[in-house]
Amino acid sequence: MQIGVPRERKTLEKRVAITPDGAKKLISLGHPVCIESGAGVGSSFSDDDYRSAGCTILNSLADVWNRAELLVKVKEPDDSEFALFRPSLVLFDFLHLASLPKVAQALLDKKVTAFAYETLRSTDGRLPLLEPMSEVAGKLSILNGAFYLLSQNGGRGVLMGGAAGAPPARVVVVGAGIAGHAACASAVGLGANVTIVDINKDKLAAIEKEFGHRVTTVISTPDSLRDACRGADLLIGAVLIPGAATPRIITREMIRSLGERAVFVDISIDQGGCAETSKPTNLDNPVYEVDGVIHYGVCNMPAQTPRTSTMALAAATLPYIIKLATEGPVKATQSPEMRHALTCKDGELTNELTAQALSRALS
Repeated sequence: MQIGVPRERKTLEKRVAITPDGAKKLISLGHPVCIESGAGVGSSFSDDDYRSAGCTILNSLADVWNRAELLVKVKEPDDSEFALFRPSLVLFDFLHLASLPKVAQALLDKKVTAFAYETLRSTDGRLPLLEPMSEVAGKLSILNGAFYLLSQNGGRGVLMGGAAGAPPARVVVVGAGIAGHAACASAVGLGANVTIVDINKDKLAAIEKEFGHRVTTVISTPDSLRDACRGADLLIGAVLIPGAATPRIITREMIRSLGERAVFVDISIDQGGCAETSKPTNLDNPVYEVDGVIHYGVCNMPAQTPRTSTMALAAATLPYIIKLATEGPVKATQSPEMRHALTCKDGELTNELTAQALSRALS
């Protein structure tokens, strides 16, 4: 199967879907790979690196899309790519369609067969393609939060680890999944006072076992979440329901209770955001203020570390790219993992949670 990898079009998105090593593996299995010129440069992979692996370098976006039978990306298609959709195409990338009805409608109109990284679920219940980027985003949420807490960036001037005679920053993480755990670990590593809130007792017990008294764990209810948010310096939203729109469990009142020049980083923004005040931003203009609180809502946070993110993501996706290329989309979806990932086929939404989230927007 001919595999195509275009250069990403999302603002300052410098990740690439396949590394030269991954391309070499695919080619060795009989699957030719074409790469748009410059696609890997942001992740420090040159066109020559891909040529050495056996790839064909194409000069235009249209050439890659038109030649590919299996089109592999990192982020959802850009508006400029909609015209290149066709019924025979198989697409594999992060889609997040629950918050992107325009992209969903374009895929459905052209009857593209689309598989979403974020809903691919292993037999043990894991989300193996979402996990590496959730880990990166969790770590980056603390770095970005600490950056915007600095007074020159509009924050209240609180150092994450405090200093002798001055308390550390108070960090609250909502959600104890992969992203929340990574955020928690990074905040603890910087010496912050950390509280993590979740509805899952088992996840909180695992946090307690790992971090002990350095982290306060709280079962999430509307009252406990409100109490945890009050006066926090940095609030991290890490709520996830794979394929579905994120519930907006953080109210505007909770945001207001943080106080002026606090920072809120919403990792959940790809699926719509977990606060009433959430809205997507980009790396060119990452923050905005509501009630004096700095909001960071970048949808592709891992793009800030493209080399690390590309290597981590490409290692996770390669076995599934090989499966799709070798077996084709029909046979591949006989496996539970790929069946979960299948999101669009023959002009229909095939993921139930995504379909529910989009029912109004596409009606």
